[in-house]
Amino acid sequence: MLSYDDVKELFPETRGIHLPGFTFLVVSNSTRMGMEKGLYVPFGDEVNLFRSIEIGAIASLWPKGRPIPSFVPNHFPLFMVEDVYQAYLDLQENYKQNYNQEKWEIMTKFIFSNESEKHQTMNGSAHEQDTVSEKGGE
Repeated sequence: MLSYDDVKELFPETRGIHLPGFTFLVVSNSTRMGMEKGLYVPFGDEVNLFRSIEIGAIASLWPKGRPIPSFVPNHFPLFMVEDVYQAYLDLQENYKQNYNQEKWEIMTKFIFSNESEKHQTMNGSAHEQDTVSEKGGE
């Protein structure tokens, strides 16, 4: 499973509490489904950090230079990154290279909604259809 320490190694600049030893069950940009023990990736047409916290996210990637909303609790870590989508890709690639199904009984799910969102930033436009794509450490 993807751990807080794995993410911190890739993206060492953080805000909020440090959670060594914590693991993420899901990494996603979608707030349309539960994110129990999730790492939120705010890109695409539904950026909603508040909602991600409500549905179970325990940390988030966050663009450097963008103001941190005042509602974000101190116990909610933010990994500060230059480009959120590129950070997501780097994280996914690192996970694939370092973990395999035989090593771990439970794998972290990488989920993003709508394939066309891949090239959008946090100010992306809305899409009419919603699809979900799962990526794992295969």
